[in-house]
Amino acid sequence: MTSVTNEVKDLVLEGAMAPEPAHREEVVLHVVYPAQRGRLTLRGEGPGLDWHRDTAPERVEGDVSTFRLGVTHGEPVEVKLVRNDGAWMAGRNVVAGCGDEITLFPAFEGEHPPLEAWRSITTSEGELRYRIQLPPSYREQTSLRYPVVYAQDGQSLWSDSTDPFGTWRLDRVLDDLWDLGALAELIVVSIETGADRLDKLSPVVDAKHGGGKGDAHLRAITDVLKPRIDREYRTRADRASTAALGSSMGGLFSFWAAWSRPDVFGTAICLSSSFWWADRFLVRAVQSGACPAPRPRFYIDSGAAETGFAEDGSTRDGVHNTRAMYRALIGHCYEPDDDLHVLAWPGMSHDPSSWSRRVAVPLQLLFPGRA
Repeated sequence: MTSVTNEVKDLVLEGAMAPEPAHREEVVLHVVYPAQRGRLTLRGEGPGLDWHRDTAPERVEGDVSTFRLGVTHGEPVEVKLVRNDGAWMAGRNVVAGCGDEITLFPAFEGEHPPLEAWRSITTSEGELRYRIQLPPSYREQTSLRYPVVYAQDGQSLWSDSTDPFGTWRLDRVLDDLWDLGALAELIVVSIETGADRLDKLSPVVDAKHGGGKGDAHLRAITDVLKPRIDREYRTRADRASTAALGSSMGGLFSFWAAWSRPDVFGTAICLSSSFWWADRFLVRAVQSGACPAPRPRFYIDSGAAETGFAEDGSTRDGVHNTRAMYRALIGHCYEPDDDLHVLAWPGMSHDPSSWSRRVAVPLQLLFPGRA
């Protein structure tokens, strides 16, 4: 009797001391992909997964395949989608952890559409030249529509640009953000403003520099170029999905475009904006005017010298003017970190190299990638 009792006690003690099974929950992936282009499975590393064996979706409804993966707390899964013709999803592997629910819009057919060649359109103000970068899934996700960013100074934005003042290499910034899933897929329409730049990008005349034909340039974009883009591409044409982007004078113009035409531009990304133009005309207009309705979102920034003793104007980059605009906006209608973001970048100058290093921040703030 004693022997049996001791055996039972030992079993009970062993059970009490043994670690509890790790708590298992799940990762849920919703994958949107046109059913007529192929069936999707999953491969990867994690519970029940293998890089050499397909895992079928739990459910397929039209173009949406849903995968549910049992996981252990603290242990990520790493997966990649595979189409039934053997093609693997473009971009990085998806890494997820317990409780994550992610929606993917994958592409499988090689690199995303290349940067398009320059095109032109005739407006009442003359010829407007533009160039388009489409997002990775554009050719395959034929039921999707995309936000659009209208960017000034297209002659200096791309890796193959030859602007003597430097280039942003924006295509590489976009590629990196899309590869990470950190940026919503969007269409970028870059507009050439190298000729008569000050005229095109300034809303009023400056006593020293002239200009003041920005209104005509804005009309060419809103009345001629945007309708063409919305006809020829799968855009989301509403104001909430339409943004203006620019730096220096392009930043000034982008701010003014959203401020004066909030029915068209719901967002403006303005780097190192030339708010000094015409004795801070735009700052004064914001200070004295009513808030636009509907109200656009703004990102404004400036580079800044690393110390207050810098004499080179390019390293000062108008921090005081940007802060003045910030104060004007919050003075009567804007909420910081809601519809207004303002940043200073110590050590960054007034040049395309600096804008290239900064532009990923507002893009992610205002057009975040997959959840």
